[in-house]
Amino acid sequence: MDNSVYGRQSGHSDGHLHVLIDAVNEDALALARYLSRRGRHVTILHAGNGEPESVQETFGDEGGKVDFRLRTEITDIDDAEALLVSLSTPPRDLIIDHARSKGIKLTNLADTILRDASGPTIGVTGSAGKTTTTFLLTAILRDSGFDVLGSTDYRLTPSGPGKAMLEAIGSRNDTLWSVVELTSHHLDYVTTSPSIGIVTNLFPDHQDWHGSLEAYRSAKQNLLRFQKSGDVAVLNFDDPEVRGNFHGLGRGREIYFSALDNITDGVVVADGHIASRCRGRYDRICPVSELRVPSHHIPNALAAATVAIELGVDWETLRDGLIRFRGLPQRCQFLGTLNGVEIYDDTIGMNPRKALKGLETFPDNSLIVVSGGVLQSQGGEKRVSSLMEKADLGLFCEMLLRKAKSIVLFDEGGDVIERTLAKTGRGTPRVIRAEGFEAAVLQAVEAAHDGMRLLISPVFYNPPSDMRRFLEGLVGKSD
Repeated sequence: MDNSVYGRQSGHSDGHLHVLIDAVNEDALALARYLSRRGRHVTILHAGNGEPESVQETFGDEGGKVDFRLRTEITDIDDAEALLVSLSTPPRDLIIDHARSKGIKLTNLADTILRDASGPTIGVTGSAGKTTTTFLLTAILRDSGFDVLGSTDYRLTPSGPGKAMLEAIGSRNDTLWSVVELTSHHLDYVTTSPSIGIVTNLFPDHQDWHGSLEAYRSAKQNLLRFQKSGDVAVLNFDDPEVRGNFHGLGRGREIYFSALDNITDGVVVADGHIASRCRGRYDRICPVSELRVPSHHIPNALAAATVAIELGVDWETLRDGLIRFRGLPQRCQFLGTLNGVEIYDDTIGMNPRKALKGLETFPDNSLIVVSGGVLQSQGGEKRVSSLMEKADLGLFCEMLLRKAKSIVLFDEGGDVIERTLAKTGRGTPRVIRAEGFEAAVLQAVEAAHDGMRLLISPVFYNPPSDMRRFLEGLVGKSD
């Protein structure tokens, strides 16, 4: 591993490069173990509360190169070469500002994976569609015989690479393709771009976290900013933000896709088919009517197809992969029935625009919907705080009026939705209030009748693992 990735050479007394990791969680501890085994002296920054004592013994032989320091002691980090930032650390945190002022390099787990992957990498970002694209592309490449590792192999929410992928890249050969979903939280701190970078779209999101649309966009642009001459950027031509602000960022080739048939070279939707236009040749891949996913996923299918074609996947395998794909777990996924009620899991939709896309796929007047959550995530990010997000929430509530007969709302997010519904000036579906997520789901099952489907669409923040664990247990008791 090239020590220069961490900036200046270490002056640490034990001769090891000294790096800091800002968090005590599963991913951070895996990263500490990974780096210490590669000759780093690792200091884990913690908030107190007995955290070091509870995990120190798990390091075994690495204990001599792993120690702990209180996070509040930010004046004591000046001897470090790099600070590996947690996803839960806000960009304007004091420790980030201090590290920058001291010339300490900022990086993270995703950057480590992109840099250390033994084979080529594919990175996927966008304001929406990145999980679907990552999942679908991984499946198509695997079906085609590629040795491929996808971040969605291990988890969908929270999205992106984590402990399992970090551990896997160190044990595979240089023929392995790594397909990695990358959020703006990851990309804020990467200094390595993937061999192939996919941008699905860009619209205002996470502005409270990043501080502005410009800062959010800049983080996303890091996906391509460090690409080399042999690398490839795959871009959505139909999205003006992508077309205007991601063109020319890297030093490699650019390939476009278009669901509106706006390009003469690339993957398009034309004459009712997903098709490839390349050097004057036109090849139909499959009819759009045979896809089993909602129409808003067609651009994601085009993105995956573009990369598959670039890598030489044969037409039959590509067509079968596109047609067979039924969508993501946790994305309008049918879980089963309980007391005769069909339950659909859309818990991946924890912002208004994603929740709206899920809601649109159901018939009018067919649903009882569970929505709500808290206004701030565990990492401190505020939800539905920008003008654009509030406008999207208004559109979500307008759609609720069409799709839902009843709504079960919970927590502060439920309060916001109820107030937004009241502003429509129209009659609202029956509103039921509940204390917390689990109570809301149970009350919805009890209130559903006459063939109604239950859609769980939080809109606001809820711990993803808690929701998934409860729903799996609930459906385990199904009819």
